[in-house]
Amino acid sequence: MTTTGDGRAKRRGFETTGDMVRSLVVVLVLVFVVVALNVQRHPDSEVRRFDYSGVFSQARDKASYDVLAPIGLPDAWVPTSARTTRAGAAVTWHVGFVTPADDYAALEQSDGNPAAFVRQFADGGDGAGSVVIGTATWRRVEGGDPEPRALVIERDAVTTVVAGNAGWAELRELAASLQVG
Repeated sequence: MTTTGDGRAKRRGFETTGDMVRSLVVVLVLVFVVVALNVQRHPDSEVRRFDYSGVFSQARDKASYDVLAPIGLPDAWVPTSARTTRAGAAVTWHVGFVTPADDYAALEQSDGNPAAFVRQFADGGDGAGSVVIGTATWRRVEGGDPEPRALVIERDAVTTVVAGNAGWAELRELAASLQVG
């Protein structure tokens, strides 16, 4: 039991509205302090541009195929990640972007198993027709996981995937920018 200001015992369950308001104020002050500390710790939420030229050079050195790179994309396309990996004889090259619409799009290229490679980015996706970009016909895949949209082309034992949650127009723009580096 708690006591009132005049020393009388106050039974549990009979708190006043004032008691609840005081408790709520204490909780809100604590929440405000936690939020303020997190904002101070992460004041910069801007996407950081990643220079992928070194990783691209690595991909060209390791791969036995012509490695494609996006050439001439506007500055609004912000590269955020890149990597080159080798699994057995297969070399895989990746570069990811935040698009002008603030979505995600990536270039993926490999000379490994084509079906397995496409499943990594658009598993369970359904064919959604095709689209001609430049002189090449790309297969569209929709509803995949982890990426909801993908453009896929297989040429000369190399599979190229342009995938992301970006809209079809931005994925086409990325695919159209691809050139041998």
